[in-house]
Amino acid sequence: MNRPGIAGALTSISTGQVAVRAAATALKGVRDEAQYGQRTTLDVLNAQQALLNARVDLIGAQRDRVVSSYTALAAIGRLSAERLRLGAELFDPAPHLEAARDKWFGLDGTDGR
Repeated sequence: MNRPGIAGALTSISTGQVAVRAAATALKGVRDEAQYGQRTTLDVLNAQQALLNARVDLIGAQRDRVVSSYTALAAIGRLSAERLRLGAELFDPAPHLEAARDKWFGLDGTDGR
């Protein structure tokens, strides 16, 4: 079930965490049974694959939460390097605006050469 937005991602994370714990428990049980000849190597490999798939799904849900959070920040105008305190050099458009003022390409009848 793929629910959009932060709430859906949080639900998917909770579900994914439960699935990972369940798959890890199942893998332990299958390994124990294989040790006593009750399960085959293929059964162990299948249980390992199920655990891997559960982990991949959990990581996907965590990624969806991060993307949804940034999408929400962008929607309300709060997604900027300054607000996020990224430590990056902030762009100042003022010098470039002044350098480009009154330089309208194509309006003077030339082709810009």
